Amino acid sequence: MPYVVEQWDSVDLNLDTAPYAIPYDPLALVLDLADDTVPAFPWERPSLTVEYCAPLQRAGSLALLCNLTITPATAADDRRGLGWIRAIQKDLQVGGRFQSSEHQDSVHVSTWATGVCNQAERVARWAQTVPRDRNHAVSWGRAFAIDRPGYISSWIMKTPARDATKGMPWYSVNLTGTVYDDSAAIAALRQTDTATTVTLATHSGPIDVLDPLALEFRFGFVAAARPIVPHDVSKRITARQASERDSRHRFPWGAGQSIWHDYNLPYPVEPNPVDPPPDPADPPEIKTVYLIMNTLQITDVATGTPLQVQGVSVGLDIDSLSWKFSGTLYGQGSLALVAPGAGGMKDISVTINGHAWVFSIERYTSDEKFPTEKFTISGVSRTQYMAAPFAPTRSYSNSIATTAAQAANAELDNTGFTLTWPTGGNLDLPDWPIPAGALSYRDKSPAQVIAQIVTAAGGIMVPGMAADSWTIQPRYKVLPWDWGTATPDAAIYIGMVRSRSAQYEPAPAFNACYVSGISQGEAVDVQRDGSGGTDPMPDIYDDLITDSQSAISRGKAELAGSGNKVVETLSVIIPENGAAPGILVPGMLVKVIHDDSQLDYMGLVLANQISAQRAGGAAVYQSVTLERNA
Repeated sequence: MPYVVEQWDSVDLNLDTAPYAIPYDPLALVLDLADDTVPAFPWERPSLTVEYCAPLQRAGSLALLCNLTITPATAADDRRGLGWIRAIQKDLQVGGRFQSSEHQDSVHVSTWATGVCNQAERVARWAQTVPRDRNHAVSWGRAFAIDRPGYISSWIMKTPARDATKGMPWYSVNLTGTVYDDSAAIAALRQTDTATTVTLATHSGPIDVLDPLALEFRFGFVAAARPIVPHDVSKRITARQASERDSRHRFPWGAGQSIWHDYNLPYPVEPNPVDPPPDPADPPEIKTVYLIMNTLQITDVATGTPLQVQGVSVGLDIDSLSWKFSGTLYGQGSLALVAPGAGGMKDISVTINGHAWVFSIERYTSDEKFPTEKFTISGVSRTQYMAAPFAPTRSYSNSIATTAAQAANAELDNTGFTLTWPTGGNLDLPDWPIPAGALSYRDKSPAQVIAQIVTAAGGIMVPGMAADSWTIQPRYKVLPWDWGTATPDAAIYIGMVRSRSAQYEPAPAFNACYVSGISQGEAVDVQRDGSGGTDPMPDIYDDLITDSQSAISRGKAELAGSGNKVVETLSVIIPENGAAPGILVPGMLVKVIHDDSQLDYMGLVLANQISAQRAGGAAVYQSVTLERNA
C-alpha cells in the first residue's frame, strides 16, 4: 500500500472498515504503550495519527511523491494580501523610498553614507522574504480555523477534529441512574491475555510508510458516550418498616400498681421549681434563593408628609443610649419639614421592610448644586432626650434605702419615658437593695444615672426603636462557656449572609474576680466553677456594689468578657414582614446555622448598622458585629 508522507504535512488515518496488513519491516510501526494511568488495550475504536507541517514556500521535488491533490487557493485567500513566493509590488516601492534622502535631512547633520548602508540592509531583507517566511510557517488547518471558521478544506485528507462541528447528543441528564464506575473494565483490560486485532481502514488512497518512526499506535480505554448522572442521586432516603433494633428503645415500665387506695399520691414535689426554658427563636427560612421586595418609607411625624430620602443608614452599638440615623434629603420643601427650629428638633418616621423607628433630626448640611437641592440630615432616637444637653442635670444623694430598679425608674418620673427592668428570670439583671447614702452623684442627666446603676451590676441599656423607653438586661445573658447549650434570641441561616469578615482579638483569660463596694456594701470573690480561681483579674470596686447579687452579676460579666475573642461582621438580609431573623439588636444572643451542623456557632451582637440606599429594588442589608469564642 504505497503512500508518500510529506514531512511538511499531516495525515489522519480513520480506522473503521478495511483490514490493514502490517509491513514486513519491523520498524514500520511504533507501538506506544501508555503508562499505568492509561490501560494497555482498547475494546473500542483506536486511532492512528501522523502529523506534519507545510512550509510556506513553493513545494519542491518531494511534493511530486505525494498523492494528495492540492487545490489552488480560492479567491477569498488572495484577499489576505500575503505573497508567500515573492515580495509584492508594494514592498518594492517601500524599498525604493529608502534610496535617496530629502534635502531637509541634511540640516540634521546626519551621515547619509551610514544611512545608505542601513537602507541596503533593509533591501537585502526584502529579497530574503522566502526563507524568513519558512521560519514562520503556519499550519494550513489552523489558518483556516482562525481566519474562516466556516471553511471546509479542499484537501483530500480530513481536516483536524477542531474544524468539525461537535454536536452534543445528550439533551438531559439521567436523573435516576447511578454514578458510572469504569474501574472494573479498566482492570480487566490491564489483566487480559487476549490477542488484539487491529484493522486499519483507509479512505484517501494507498499508504506507504517511509519513516519507521512516523507512526504511533496509542492504545487505551475509551469510555462510551453516556448521559451525565447527578451525584446527588446516590443519597437516597428509603421508607421501610422499622427494624428490630428499634424495639430496644422501649420504656422499661414494669407492671402498674393502683394508687387509688391511698390518698397520699407518691408524686414528689420539687422544693425549688426551675424556671421553664425560654421560647426558642423563630427559625429562619432556609432557601436557595431569597426574593425580597425591599421597602423604605420615611415620613414627617407632625404632618405625615412623605419625604424623599436616600442613602439611609441606621445603627446602634451595645454601649449607646440611642439609635443613630443619617440620610440624604432632596428638596427645600422637605428640608423645611425636618430642619430644627425654635421649637426644637422635629421627628421623622423611618420604616424599613416593616421595622419602624422614630428619629429626631438634630442637624443638616447643605449641598446645593444647581439644579439639585440636596441635604445630608442626621438624627437620634428619642431616648437621647434623657441625656445632656437635652435633659437637665442635677446632683443627688439618696436619704432613704431603695432598690436599683426603683432608683432607676425614679430618674424618669414625669418625663414620659419608661424603663423595662425584668427581674424574675435567671437571664435577667438582678434588682438589689441600695442603702441610704450609697447612691450619690453630681451634675448628671437621668440617662447617665441609669447607666451608672445598670453598669454596676454588669448590665446594658437597650433603647427602643420607636418607643420612649429602655430595656435593661445583662451584657452576657448567657456566659460564653455555656453558649453551646443555650437558647438563642435569633438565628441566622448562612445562606442569608452576603459577606462576612472576622478579626482575632487576643486578651488574657481570667477565672476569678474580686468585686467589692467602697464605703458600704459587700465583697465577693467570684470564681468560674471548677477553675479554682488560679488566674484572678484586677479587683473591681464600685459604690453601688451593696449586695452579693450585684457583686456576683458584675463578676460574671467581667469574667465573660476576658479571654481570646473573634469579632465577626456579617452582612445579613432583612426579610419582609418581620420574618426571622428580623432586626438583630445589640445584646442579643444569635446562632449562625450552616448546612453542616458541626459548623454552627453562637455569638453576642455588639453592633448593627443598617443600610438602605433607596426604596423599591434597592439592596437593604444589616451589618451585624458578633463577639464569638475563639
